Amino acid sequence: MKQLTLALFLMATVAVATAQDGNNICVWNGINNYNQQAGPEELEHGMKCSDEAIVNESTSGKWKTWYYRGQLYTLIFMDKTLKPKYGTSAFEAIKAFKKLYEINDPKFKDWDDAYKYIMPLATNTFNEAVDLYQQKNYAQAFQYFYSIKDINVVLVGKGQKPNIDLTVALKNAAICAENAGDVAGALTVYQDWLAIAPDAAAYRNLAVSYKKQGKADDAKRTVDEGLAKFPKDANLLVEKINFFLETTQYTEALTYVNNLLEVEPNNDGALFIKGLAYEKIGNEDSVVYYYVRASDINPKNIKTYNNLGALYVAKANALVEPMNKLGNSADDMKKYDALKKQRKEWYLKAKPYLDKAHEIDPSDAQINRVLKQVEAFTAE
Repeated sequence: MKQLTLALFLMATVAVATAQDGNNICVWNGINNYNQQAGPEELEHGMKCSDEAIVNESTSGKWKTWYYRGQLYTLIFMDKTLKPKYGTSAFEAIKAFKKLYEINDPKFKDWDDAYKYIMPLATNTFNEAVDLYQQKNYAQAFQYFYSIKDINVVLVGKGQKPNIDLTVALKNAAICAENAGDVAGALTVYQDWLAIAPDAAAYRNLAVSYKKQGKADDAKRTVDEGLAKFPKDANLLVEKINFFLETTQYTEALTYVNNLLEVEPNNDGALFIKGLAYEKIGNEDSVVYYYVRASDINPKNIKTYNNLGALYVAKANALVEPMNKLGNSADDMKKYDALKKQRKEWYLKAKPYLDKAHEIDPSDAQINRVLKQVEAFTAE
């Protein structure tokens, strides 16, 4: 009886194993029948078997389970009838082939056949991302562009040349993440981008992403790393300058402003910042010079006219207090008239710049208010 019981147990074990392997046979049959021109329902039937195979302990670690699943979901993704029904089919296929690669079973010898699925999967995934981007579905487009990374991990790991450039895919993924408002996603992409292809734009954009997350120290470190590799990149220099301006370190900012102007001599923004820095430092001649240069290059830059006007208005307003402190003596009245005349001269210097600012933006309430003040005092 003991021998008979053991025999029955062994038979039961074989039967269970066969039933479990049957899921993979089911998937293979669905793929084979579909490739022999059977209908898409063959793939749908295979899906059920594949879903069972990946969670069953006896089959979840087998190369067949993931190889067949990768093929199955690639075909679903490329089938016009099934693709709309199963929106994650591309991602399921990619995960399956990546799992097959990670298992690294030496018994699996069919990589050349696997590439016949993986290569079209990559192309179709990228094209799907492009279509979604054009439809302004940025969140979904981001997922498709970013999934190219996992496809290329498999191809590069097996010594194959990917048919989709990962840097291009990551750049597109970053754009989509930004447009979707996915700051965390963009940050991850920029980090991946820099890991494979250091690029000035990636350093700058990563720094901006850090700033959006309130990580100022990481942003500064990233800008410095970028400038160490790309010391003449205008966008990185602007970010570096902004850090100094935010902390009112104007003297330190000037060094990088000068570096920026070496790269872009006619950068009106850099000239404006240089004027602003000199204004904070107290070098009036340089302030006027650089503000005027900036306005000459970009006559539509309202900030330069506004700041020039404000510079002279401030000088005029500074005379109000000493005027008010004077008494009624003949000598004081003489001093008062002299100060009043001087104040008018400063207002007259300010007026052309304020007029120009008003011309650029007639709706600016602050400029209109100051301009009325100036007109009132210059009309006296």
